[in-house]
Amino acid sequence: MTGERDRPRHPDYIPPRAHWDRADLSSDFWLEDEHPEEIIVHDEATMARLGIEPQELARKMAWAVELSRQKEHYCKTFTYDRFTVSSAYYRMSVSCPLCGGESGNGELLIIDDVAAEELFFPSLMPHLVSAHHFFESPASVYGVEPEAADRVLRHFPAPDAFLYTPKVPE
Repeated sequence: MTGERDRPRHPDYIPPRAHWDRADLSSDFWLEDEHPEEIIVHDEATMARLGIEPQELARKMAWAVELSRQKEHYCKTFTYDRFTVSSAYYRMSVSCPLCGGESGNGELLIIDDVAAEELFFPSLMPHLVSAHHFFESPASVYGVEPEAADRVLRHFPAPDAFLYTPKVPE
C-alpha cells in the first residue's frame, strides 16, 4: 500500500485510523457479499505467483508487533532501521474470525522511509497470514494485498532467532 508521499513524517505521527470507533472492527474482515475462502485462494495464488513466503511475512509482522508492545515504544512512533513504526492499542480485542485461536487489540503502520512505501495492519494480521494465508478483503478497513506487504517487509529486519507460531485451536 503506497502511502501519501507528501504526508509529513514526525515523531508524533500515529496511524490515521487510530481514532476511529472500533465497535464494528470484528465485522470488517470481509464484505457481506464475499467469502473468506475466495480471498484466501486469491491471496495464495498471488503469493505463489510472486514467490512470497507467508510464514516469513507473518514473522516480520509479528516482530513489528513485538517491538511496538515494548514499554519504550508502546502506542508511540519510533524508528527501527530504515523504518518508521507507529502503533495504537485499544482496550478491546478482536478474535480470529476463522478459528478464534488468537486475538489482537492494536494496529500498526510501518513506513519504509527509503522506498516511501507503507503498510497498515492490525496486530492480528501475523496470525491471519501464518495460520490461514488470509490478508483480509482488499475492500476491508485492514485489507492488505500480499505484494504490498512484501514490498514493505522484504527489507524489514527481524532477528533470525525470533520465531512466530500462530495459536490455532486443536
